[in-house]
Amino acid sequence: MTRMLALSLCLGGALLVGGGAVSAQQSNFAPVAGANGQALPGWSFTPGVAAGSSWDDNVLVRGEGNQTPDDVLNVIAPRAALDYNGRRGQLSATYDGSFLMYRELDQLNSYDQRSSLYAQRLLTKHVAFFVRNTAAWVPTTELAEFVAVPFIRTGSHLEDLRTGFDAGLTKFTSISFSYDFQLVDFNQDVPGATRLQGGHSHGATFTLRRLLNPRLATTVDYQFQHAALRLDQTFDIQNWWAGLDYHLSESTHVFAAGGISRLGVTQFSTDRTGPALRMGLGRSLRSASVDVHYSRSFVPSYGFGGTMQNEEATARLRFPLGRRVTSSAGLSWRRDDPLTLGELPLRSYWVEGTIGYVASPWVRIEGYFAGTHQTIARPGGVLDRNRAGIQVVTARPVRIR
Repeated sequence: MTRMLALSLCLGGALLVGGGAVSAQQSNFAPVAGANGQALPGWSFTPGVAAGSSWDDNVLVRGEGNQTPDDVLNVIAPRAALDYNGRRGQLSATYDGSFLMYRELDQLNSYDQRSSLYAQRLLTKHVAFFVRNTAAWVPTTELAEFVAVPFIRTGSHLEDLRTGFDAGLTKFTSISFSYDFQLVDFNQDVPGATRLQGGHSHGATFTLRRLLNPRLATTVDYQFQHAALRLDQTFDIQNWWAGLDYHLSESTHVFAAGGISRLGVTQFSTDRTGPALRMGLGRSLRSASVDVHYSRSFVPSYGFGGTMQNEEATARLRFPLGRRVTSSAGLSWRRDDPLTLGELPLRSYWVEGTIGYVASPWVRIEGYFAGTHQTIARPGGVLDRNRAGIQVVTARPVRIR
């Protein structure tokens, strides 16, 4: 366990001293709920495990012109979630591990780990303090969807910590402030991974929200990020947004914001200013939901080093096919163009789909497909990888008290 994750756990535990939940929080892989679907009050523990097998058509994550062997992958994934829901405090901690075992290329066997923590404490009637941390240790760069990083089979670590407060100033006005920390690290012993920079960033985010009527709100956001890469490169990025958030109905809302993104002067470039945009739509109806998001801003590049103008769009859909059959699909697109010398433009795509059958309240059988595609402006810079398989997932919440 890293120092940052340990610090997050300590902060999360401290938030619960003397309190309970502001609202129900669900774990990443299974809802912490009873048979009626409602969040369980008090402490609950959800152990689980997933087991399955899949086919991978590019296990070495290589581009065109290179040999791209395929193989069958067997996976055993232990999981656990600890949740607390009370009157003034809330906590949700999850851990997902995966033993990845290849049938032929067993030298690639590895252990994939992901964890998350969310805790919130209501300090007063209108002020809440929160801490949120996510971490991932994965065998390739594509699995964590790093921003502006080429797809390579090398050990990768991502850590993202956010802590701050939400406050209601008046009946119609609220603010939110957070300190943001991000750490990215790569194993550079693998051929092709020596150019991956890695590094960390510190920053802050401030949001002001003003409710104009029960459906319409105005938002103002400011974000500052100071990034330090491994080879003593530093970048200061600022983003400003102003926008609207409108609820078309109880189940549908849209938002849009525009502003500017600014890169400070570095040893590799002059200061740069460009548009910052984001917009989206969310709709949920019973057990079906759809979410579409688009954003554009400047971001640090932990891959080649430097700064990128990043554009990305995501669409996620979940809908039932029957009383026991569920399905979900997702599509992500990302475009990264260099702002500093020595970088290469990237185009990345992720597509995934799942069909699940609920065999019992605690057992689910899933078939899934995941595909990735990336192009880099260099010879052999087109890469495709597809995976398809089936798994059995079981998880059951247990009340502790």
